[in-house]
Amino acid sequence: MNKFKMQKLKVILLAAVMMGSFGAMAQAPNVMQEPELKEDFKKDELKSFVKASSKVEAIQMGAQQSMAQAVKDEGLTVEKFNTMAQAQQGSEGGIATESAEDQEMFNKASEKIMKIQEEIGGEIQEAIEKEGIDIQTFEQIIYAYQNSEKVKGALDEVLLEEQQEQQNQMAQPQQ
Repeated sequence: MNKFKMQKLKVILLAAVMMGSFGAMAQAPNVMQEPELKEDFKKDELKSFVKASSKVEAIQMGAQQSMAQAVKDEGLTVEKFNTMAQAQQGSEGGIATESAEDQEMFNKASEKIMKIQEEIGGEIQEAIEKEGIDIQTFEQIIYAYQNSEKVKGALDEVLLEEQQEQQNQMAQPQQ
């Protein structure tokens, strides 16, 4: 019971991390703006959020596999790519200490990854909206989940109800 609940919470947190970057892509001019802390979500919104989060996670997992494959296709390991990406973000010189061949592989892999991220942005938005929730509300729930015990408790309750619903469906004989 708790294992399922923890998996769902991980889904939500993963979605929160990814939506943070998705939100930045979707609202480039207002990247630094944090959503307002709203705590009065309807139960239907929370249910839609949970369902959308599961779909977003599936999309993201597929994208992560595609990104890892893109890195490997360019001749780098994921670890090497991540090290180079951190070096590039960390200093002015960035990856200048790497060989020209590694830099070229890194740049090609980076281009492929950016293309994958652009492609999944629309898929994520569509998956969220198909569950009857808009992007702004989705992001507000993520923010509230991270910053409000009230919302965290309400989501925990929705997750528990969904778990019980799924267990009841599994327990009923198929006709």
